[in-house]
Amino acid sequence: MPYTVVICGGGLTGVELALELPSRLRKLFGEQALPRIIVVDSGKRIGAAFSEELGNIIATASQCQSVEWRSECRVTHIDSHGVELSDGSNIACFTSVITAGVNASPLAGQINAKRDAQGRLFVNDMLCVEGESSVYAAGDIAHAHCDDSGHTALMSCQHAIPMGKFAGYNAVASLLHISPLPYRQPDYVTCVDLGEWGAVYTETWQQRVCMTRQEAKQLKQTITHELIAPPQDRTQAFSLADPLAQFVEMTQE
Repeated sequence: MPYTVVICGGGLTGVELALELPSRLRKLFGEQALPRIIVVDSGKRIGAAFSEELGNIIATASQCQSVEWRSECRVTHIDSHGVELSDGSNIACFTSVITAGVNASPLAGQINAKRDAQGRLFVNDMLCVEGESSVYAAGDIAHAHCDDSGHTALMSCQHAIPMGKFAGYNAVASLLHISPLPYRQPDYVTCVDLGEWGAVYTETWQQRVCMTRQEAKQLKQTITHELIAPPQDRTQAFSLADPLAQFVEMTQE
């Protein structure tokens, strides 16, 4: 029980945390600690929030690191002794982490405009808030279409960074009376850290697995340490601010 951790939610954050914890806890408490990590998720299978192919990779990595999944369950109560699940069972633990669901910043609520279920402001192709011609929104507070196929930008850095570039450009364009640029980001990738097992990298909204294990792990480190790292100086900042520069380079057609 001292080394039991319950992760409430099997989305990207829950998966990465759960798969990283076994090695981290052993480093903290010694190899004899034998941590028990349990992911509680309402989905019918491991990695139900993702494609079946990606879910199978997550299941394999979980099994290799003895990470347990309690599927088709929800956490109904948490206290100092553990968690209670919707199936009536209890898991004794001192540590539980809720990783289920994300919502927009309350800042969005200060604008009198239509918002979605997550509190995000609806914006047009120029990222201008609907009904507010002088207000632009980007990132986690913007409900924006990123292509012509109906896909909506996710609340992640992958979409927030390009959206920020387009919103900034278009705000300045409105002041200079030049043509704005419609936000479009058709390429979508997923790179999930899976602890000591490695990582997995997918492309397209169908999440086709393109890379796994250590090769994907190296790519994940490049993304976190380089691609989404803040610019180091003014020159680099202006170079990276180009909204038309490709943010994600796909490996497959």
